[in-house]
Amino acid sequence: MPRITTVSIETAPEESRPILEKIKSAFGRVPNIFGSMAHSPAALKALTGLFDALEKGSLTGKAHEAIALRVGQMNGCEYCTAAHTAKAKMAGATEEETIAFRKGTSDDTKIQAILKFVDAILEKRGKVSNADVQSARKAEITDAELIETVAIISCNRFTNYINALVQTDIDFPPAPVLE
Repeated sequence: MPRITTVSIETAPEESRPILEKIKSAFGRVPNIFGSMAHSPAALKALTGLFDALEKGSLTGKAHEAIALRVGQMNGCEYCTAAHTAKAKMAGATEEETIAFRKGTSDDTKIQAILKFVDAILEKRGKVSNADVQSARKAEITDAELIETVAIISCNRFTNYINALVQTDIDFPPAPVLE
């Protein structure tokens, strides 16, 4: 049972309502995480604004979701692994790829390099080495993509932590269990 209840568009604070309407038009419903976050219009605006901006960034949708899945897996966020498994499939990933992303691997060499960089960021708490950056650049990851990777990690850690606080009910198909 969630610690913080979800609100509907009708019961949300006034400032959250237009954001929830936009989310509903994109998903066909308001996913529970956004219904919980709507208690704070400022937090909801911050998260959705950053997500919207990053979706128009340099990284492909598949790479974006690979990062989200790896972060969710490393933080043990079942809600985010379920939600981003669904979003990754919408971005063209197969179920096998979503599982690989969660494990930090990909057959796509660029996504693999990004996931390696994600691991370095998370393991070193952002204090990556010159070798980590050079390895990413060798894989043709641009400076914009490096910056966006850190931003996507930050967004997803934010949602992982919100879900841990709220104990959000999962309203996406569950992600496959990893072997």
